[in-house]
Amino acid sequence: MSYDRNLSTYRETSVMGSSREQLVPLLYEHLLVNLKRAAAQIRQGDLEGKAQSFSNASAIVYELLAALDFDRGGELASRLASLYAFWTQEISDISRTLDLDRLDQLIELVQPLHESWVEAARAAGQERAAGGAA
Repeated sequence: MSYDRNLSTYRETSVMGSSREQLVPLLYEHLLVNLKRAAAQIRQGDLEGKAQSFSNASAIVYELLAALDFDRGGELASRLASLYAFWTQEISDISRTLDLDRLDQLIELVQPLHESWVEAARAAGQERAAGGAA
């Protein structure tokens, strides 16, 4: 079994073993990894690798979209859905144009949301732990 296949299996296991509040930050983390990898691949002229990284990034954005709960999330879920649609279009356009400045801007948009989701997951975990200890 190759290193890449082992890594892929590990990643799938880590996602499958994640709680709901851990899943979204994990998806954001993988989205950032793929966007940054695509940037490096564009710089290196690795167009095949770039295509795979952007394909992975698009799939992750679709997973984020599928995870939205419009009944409980209301307006926030609708706004996130619009944002994810924008990201999907940006990924497609950047993949075609190889515009590194635009890709850097997309990464800068994703990064603070990733950090917010990490903090929200941490807070939810602490609340759950405090509730179980009470």
